[in-house]
Amino acid sequence: MPETTVIAGSSPVGLAERLAERLGASLVTSNIRTFPDGESKITLAGTPAGRCIVVQSTHPPVDTNLIRALSLVHKAAERASGVTAVVPYMGYGRQDKEFLPGEVITLKAVAQLFRGAGADRVVTVDVHSMLGLSYFGGTVKNVSAVPELAGYFGSMNLDNPLVVSPDRGGRERASEFARILGTECLVLEKERDRKTGEVTVQSREADVGDRDAILVDDMISTGGSMVKAAEFLKTRGCRRVFAACTHALLVGGAAEKMGRAGVVRIVGANTIPGETAEVDVSGIVAGALA
Repeated sequence: MPETTVIAGSSPVGLAERLAERLGASLVTSNIRTFPDGESKITLAGTPAGRCIVVQSTHPPVDTNLIRALSLVHKAAERASGVTAVVPYMGYGRQDKEFLPGEVITLKAVAQLFRGAGADRVVTVDVHSMLGLSYFGGTVKNVSAVPELAGYFGSMNLDNPLVVSPDRGGRERASEFARILGTECLVLEKERDRKTGEVTVQSREADVGDRDAILVDDMISTGGSMVKAAEFLKTRGCRRVFAACTHALLVGGAAEKMGRAGVVRIVGANTIPGETAEVDVSGIVAGALA
């Protein structure tokens, strides 16, 4: 690879470091100061050269991390021969269309902001909306952490594992996970009241007695869907319930709520830092940059 600089934003620094090592690139870190009013002041701790790869997730606080990502891209574009924005977790991925009249399609605005800041390429991991990728044009590449997550669970001592998707939307993801793990896949039927947000789960084929279940999703935010799914599985005689996701946001006490519902362990990728960030995705990101 030609001369390359990886610029690490505020998060996830560990992923940026591993990515630079895999690419044989120089690493420039960022010194970030937050003012009392919430503004971020960013200073690069070195001088980037060649092609620049900016690594910054846009997890909570989403707006703060988004501004940091855009600012780093803009700074890199001042002297780089090209800029790739690696956004492991792409915030606003669920705001990909106008669900109700008057709603802003925020992900579309985010895509335009990255282009305007100077990113000629964007790489993300397990974006929530494939529709949303179209807003980035041909400059975006989405990679999946499912093989790494499934491989991680394959190394665990599980008892007759069953892969479970908490809803129909995750059927393809869970099926691929199950294929790699060499086991079956169950898709639960989830219904959400759009006014109250209340979620209910059911299934006509839930034969989970004395099996270890792995609930698989792209992200876990408040954990509401996972809680309902775990409670349902436990009432059907499931042995242990694990949760696997790429992006473990875990806001609002989600981990504790899932634990009370019967989830014994949450495993996420290092797209977002935290205790659950056990699976490294630097390899698949490096592959997307080759």
